[in-house]
Amino acid sequence: MSLFFRKIHADLYCGLSFFSRLPVQWLYRSDFPFSFGRAIWTWPFVSFLLGSLISIFFFTASHYFPSPWIVAFLTLGFQLLLTGGLHEDGLADMADGFGGGKDQKHKLSIMRDSRLGSYGILILIIILGLQVSSLAFLAQYSYKAIPIIIIAAILSRMSILFPLYISKPARDDGLASTLKNMPLPATIIAAIVTLILTFLLAPLLCAIAYILLATLISMGIMLFSYRHIQGYTGDILGAIQVFVTTGILVTSTVFITLF
Repeated sequence: MSLFFRKIHADLYCGLSFFSRLPVQWLYRSDFPFSFGRAIWTWPFVSFLLGSLISIFFFTASHYFPSPWIVAFLTLGFQLLLTGGLHEDGLADMADGFGGGKDQKHKLSIMRDSRLGSYGILILIIILGLQVSSLAFLAQYSYKAIPIIIIAAILSRMSILFPLYISKPARDDGLASTLKNMPLPATIIAAIVTLILTFLLAPLLCAIAYILLATLISMGIMLFSYRHIQGYTGDILGAIQVFVTTGILVTSTVFITLF
């Protein structure tokens, strides 16, 4: 296998194994080094795959269950099963750290604690509640909701890139710190593919609104995080993904009746 194809092989494994719990062990090769930074170009493709699987499940469930709330809860459960709750765990850790920490060191220490605190529980109830409520509403327009779910999956993960370029890691160890020096070509490919997919999947004004919303949420959380811990961690990146997903789903409940 040529060097080019070995890179693609390794990058796909990185992207799929990081963002999902799909059985992709068959993609693993021990004869070529992996790089999370180099694999950034795969993020929109992996996100498109995950969003497609979630939307197919959502569409199918909406035709078998008469209650939109059952459809919404099942879809959320499928999403968490597919991703392993990676980003939701980061959101809960961020809430516990920022809510209960006294200073930067204390907040980072709490965020590394695997135990779930009251702040984490409360934020998960609110955010996941908003997602379920939005999905229950969208279940009435199941075919129109398919591209929305896919866009949310793509933009939410690509929004993680903003802190990586504008801010800095709050600690020198951890997975997030390995992404601080990302190859520019991989980022450009990811950005271009993200824009193309977004504008293909949504009406022009909706696509622009979703992109602006994702950008504002990502920048806002990044600034909020910098105020607390002088940078970002993997938990902050996960929180961005969840907030952007929620923001797009909630906003789409208005857009879907207009377009």
